[in-house]
Amino acid sequence: MGRPDHVANLVQWAEWGKAYAPPRLSRPDWSAVEILIEAAQPRLLEDSKALRELLERSTDQLKSSDPFLCDLGVHRWLEADREESYSDWLAWVMEQLNQASVILRVLHVQDPKFVATSEGQPYRVEREAGVKEGCPGSSGRVDLVVHFGDPEVAVLGVEVKTFDENYEKQRGYVQSLRKFCPRVECVLVAKYDVPQDRLFGFKLRTWENLSVALRQAIAGYIHSHGANPISTMMLGFVGAIEQNLLGYGIAAPRRAWENRPALLPEDLSNHLRRALEVHT
Repeated sequence: MGRPDHVANLVQWAEWGKAYAPPRLSRPDWSAVEILIEAAQPRLLEDSKALRELLERSTDQLKSSDPFLCDLGVHRWLEADREESYSDWLAWVMEQLNQASVILRVLHVQDPKFVATSEGQPYRVEREAGVKEGCPGSSGRVDLVVHFGDPEVAVLGVEVKTFDENYEKQRGYVQSLRKFCPRVECVLVAKYDVPQDRLFGFKLRTWENLSVALRQAIAGYIHSHGANPISTMMLGFVGAIEQNLLGYGIAAPRRAWENRPALLPEDLSNHLRRALEVHT
């Protein structure tokens, strides 16, 4: 009586296993890698020292830990696709800075007539401001509208983009806002450069440049008001921009702060240097 088919199959697989079993894997030799790591230590320590010096200067300027020393990349509310969160926080920061000249500098509004009209004026920040009807392409809401003066003498519209690249809806915003006030400027805050023909009357302010300007503005606020919970919250916003929108990692700053070897990210170092320029 022959073996059942399934038993015969198992016997066959056992024979094949004896014949074709792979040889025992050898353990890798990491000695060459260890030599490379050892050789790189002096350079990485120098990089770490340079980055720590920048972080120390920034911490001294801000009277609190630099935002790169705080992990702001894990909270779901701060993910890059949550444009409303960043719009809300930017509006709040602009209100706390409480000086027209400062927020114009942060948003890089340079038109001489607009600046002359707006500087020194009280202002309020409106979120999701509905534009007036009657202008082609104007339906919708502007993310932020800053109203200067009482009575109003100038209006600044701000569109906030963290991932969306639909700029066409801005086409009628400038015209619509001018129906409300003759002195109008509009700024688009976006991650990347946007071609001029897609700005539709807005002026571009990248998140990179905005975060540098915010660091400088918050340092000025701290110089006048001292470090306090408001300045901490404003610096938290800077950290959220830099870590979540701009993609700057916190590993190197933390290693440098702890005097451990760190590979110096050149773009991060340049970012910190720019923020420190006007205060050195």
